[in-house]
Amino acid sequence: MISLGSLGHQIQLGVFAFSIYSFCEPTKLVASADGQPDGSASADTIDPKVAIGSHQAKLADVSLHYVVAGQGPLVFVTSPGWGIGSLYLQRGLAPLEKTFTVVYLDTRGSGGSSRPADTKQMSMAVMADDIDRFRSYLGLDSINLMGHSNGGAIALDYAERYPLRVKKVVLIDPEVVDDKEPKATQRYLALWHDDPRFKHSVEAAQNDPDEDTDEQFEANLAQILPLYFSDPSRYLPVFEQQYAGTHLSVFAEKAQDAADKLAPRYQSQEYDKVQAKTLIISGTLDWVCPVEVSERMQPRIAGSRLSLYANVGHFPYIEEPTRFFSEVSQFLAD
Repeated sequence: MISLGSLGHQIQLGVFAFSIYSFCEPTKLVASADGQPDGSASADTIDPKVAIGSHQAKLADVSLHYVVAGQGPLVFVTSPGWGIGSLYLQRGLAPLEKTFTVVYLDTRGSGGSSRPADTKQMSMAVMADDIDRFRSYLGLDSINLMGHSNGGAIALDYAERYPLRVKKVVLIDPEVVDDKEPKATQRYLALWHDDPRFKHSVEAAQNDPDEDTDEQFEANLAQILPLYFSDPSRYLPVFEQQYAGTHLSVFAEKAQDAADKLAPRYQSQEYDKVQAKTLIISGTLDWVCPVEVSERMQPRIAGSRLSLYANVGHFPYIEEPTRFFSEVSQFLAD
């Protein structure tokens, strides 16, 4: 079944990673003692690696593309790993740029980032490793992370395997790779099967067609998109504006899926390794990353908090933007 949960597993939108720091030297980013900016930044002290614009970072076996926008403390946003890149996030998360310098990172094989020669190096875990390589590339001691859907799986993996390198993590309708809720997914598809708003999309999702080209991949995604919103007529046009001009990579979709199967992660067994302060946000009408997954996760991550968005689908930042951006910004700033 195709879904935004991770096209390949299920399409996941979005992944985001956050970090707040000050600039204390011309070429080095340094956090203050409490992890907050010290207010000493100036145009002369900003590291050129985080200057406004488009950049490439040569890391290990790939060159990762990233875009810097906004003003204020640094915030890192990573795209999902299945081939969509970060362009839609640059539009959807633009409100953050009012108070943060946002660094949008394309995962390997997506957007402007290169592909590894070895496709086994396209797993979600390797993409989490890329985040740590990128952290080191920028000279940061630790970061704050935010991930949506498959991006949430990447952020969770980072928090589990690099617990001393992350202070806060925000997981939005997160995927957990070894904790699926197929009964809930099927329940939604059955509920919506005869609803004219969703009927065509339900049938498309159940057909699970193959994708051999980027164009087929994009066409299949377009058919199922209404399922990700509580009211497609209202919210789907907003997403389509953010998504316009994006090119999907069927290579990344298939390669991530295959690599994850070769090197499986058991994330739900390692929740107790997370030391970061954790905020979990979940829409109660999310069919592809059902709320039950978040409800099982929250009690097992010490000190975490679950924030439910009633009657909201897979994109809380589109359906309830005022609440979403206020809640996330406050959590990161506290």
